Amino acid sequence: MRSTCAFVILASISFMLVAETPCPLHEDPGVGLEGYLSAMQRHRFEDAYTFLTDNMTDGKSLEDWVKQQQYFYIGGEVVIFAMSIRDAWAMQGSDDCKAQAIVPNVLKSRDKFNNQGTTEFELYKMVKNGDAWKVDSIEVLFEKAEIVKWFPEDRIPEFQNQHP
Repeated sequence: MRSTCAFVILASISFMLVAETPCPLHEDPGVGLEGYLSAMQRHRFEDAYTFLTDNMTDGKSLEDWVKQQQYFYIGGEVVIFAMSIRDAWAMQGSDDCKAQAIVPNVLKSRDKFNNQGTTEFELYKMVKNGDAWKVDSIEVLFEKAEIVKWFPEDRIPEFQNQHP
């Protein structure tokens, strides 16, 4: 357990440290992210699958992955209200963003267990597969300092003490 936690922490730290340069305008990894999130918003899981790497699907077949998403999204009554995809950033070793990039996004959603909704500050690692950009992994930010670093113009919603 300790080694797993240590690995996750190190992976998160390295994920954060490598993005320092904005991607050139002619490379747009956000297109792949927009395709994925739009498909998930409409519960078009077969379409969403085409925007994912094997890493993001845990190597599941299309049929198995779609069944899992139906279970969670439809069963959980997940509704994605809004997404705000930001400019992509280069990752170490891919300064020109031709192979991989990080794309920040702010996602607003709710489900049957959280009907007031939530705002998630997310970092997507995108990789180029042929001519298409695909989602390889996602990191949801929780620490205020990291959220401010990646989303300096955004207000972090207060979720504490909302219920009497």
